[in-house]
Amino acid sequence: MVVHEIPGVLVVEWNDEVKAVFDTWSSYTIKAPQFREAILQKGVAYARTHRGRAWVMDATQAKGAFSSEIQKLIETEVFKAFAGIGIKYFITVKSAGSAVTNMSIKSFTAHLGPSGIQMVEVPDRNSAMAWLKQHQEQLRTGASV
Repeated sequence: MVVHEIPGVLVVEWNDEVKAVFDTWSSYTIKAPQFREAILQKGVAYARTHRGRAWVMDATQAKGAFSSEIQKLIETEVFKAFAGIGIKYFITVKSAGSAVTNMSIKSFTAHLGPSGIQMVEVPDRNSAMAWLKQHQEQLRTGASV
């Protein structure tokens, strides 16, 4: 189910089967107010209401890199918000093509540890679904994998 969409930039979806939000990025060119609305307002609210346990970021088609403003927002607010609603796992679907995109992901995921969220890297979206299904019991109870 689509929770929010910014055409040409981002689609935020909910997967009830695995209790996870899936962000599919096509461009990292986004303004802070749009980012806040998509992730911190709509995405987080939906995950909270539906007891989300994981957040999947699919960057396989993403172009560019997040601005320093967005990276700071992720570092200071996003992971705290995720932890505050019970997100235990942040899964990144790695981009095979863009070193810039992958560096952007590495720069902000370095801040996961202090929030208590575990990072998982997978090669594609199907692997993310398989990982979530395989760890469904831990996701349900919130236990570490």
